[in-house]
Amino acid sequence: MRILQTIVNGPEPCPYLADQSWTMKYQHIGEMEPGEYERRLRLGWFKFGAFLQRPICEGCNECLSMRVPMDEWQPNRIQRRTLAKNAELRIEVSTPPICDPERLLLYNRYRIAQTQEKGWTPTLMDSVSYQREFLVGPTEMTEISVWEGNRLKAIVLTDVEPNAVAGVTHYYDPDWRERSIGLFAMLQTFLLARELGKKWVYLGYYVENSPTMGYKLQFRPCELRGWDGTWERIEK
Repeated sequence: MRILQTIVNGPEPCPYLADQSWTMKYQHIGEMEPGEYERRLRLGWFKFGAFLQRPICEGCNECLSMRVPMDEWQPNRIQRRTLAKNAELRIEVSTPPICDPERLLLYNRYRIAQTQEKGWTPTLMDSVSYQREFLVGPTEMTEISVWEGNRLKAIVLTDVEPNAVAGVTHYYDPDWRERSIGLFAMLQTFLLARELGKKWVYLGYYVENSPTMGYKLQFRPCELRGWDGTWERIEK
C-alpha cells in the first residue's frame, strides 16, 4: 500500500449524533494490493474514493465497524417479502461503475428527498464530484444497478475483496419507498457476496443512538468492532 498523504479533519458537527462533534482521519491512497483493503476493514477503516477514513473522536467511541457472516446470514421475513415484492426488477452487476446523467439525476433526487425528510446536508453532485467521491480510487469498485425496464431505480456501490464485499453507498428513487427499494438494493450486496462465495459483508459504521443507523441491526447475526480491536457478536 502506498499512502500519499494523511489528513485529520475536525472537530466538526457529528452527522450521526446531535450535540456531538466528530474528527476524521483520512489517508490518501495511491496504490493498494488485493487483500490490503480487507485488512484495513478488520482494523476499522472504510474507503471512499481514493481515501481510507476512520473516526478518531475525542471522548466518543460510538462508531463501530459492522460486518455480517455470510455462512449464517439468511433473509428475515421482511427481507424475503421485499425481495418477492420486487422480483420482477432487473439487476445488473458491472465493474467498474460509471457516471452518467441518469445516475446523477437519481442521486440528486435521493439527496433532496433525504434533506427534506431527515435533515441531511443539502449536497448535490456534478459528474466531477461524483467520480471523485465514489469512483476514483486505488481499487476497482463494483456497481449493482436496479432497473424497471429501462428506468434506473437504485444503485449500490461496493468493494469486492478476496473474502468480503464492503458496501460503499447506495441511493434510490425516493418515489419508490413504498416498495422498500432501498432495502431491496442493500440486499443485492448480500446476494452478490453469496454468489461470489465471500465470508463477510461489511456495512460501514453502526452508531447505536443514531436515528439513521438503526436499520442496520436487521442484518443479524452480525459483529461490531469495539475500539479495543475485538469483534463482538450480536445475535438474532
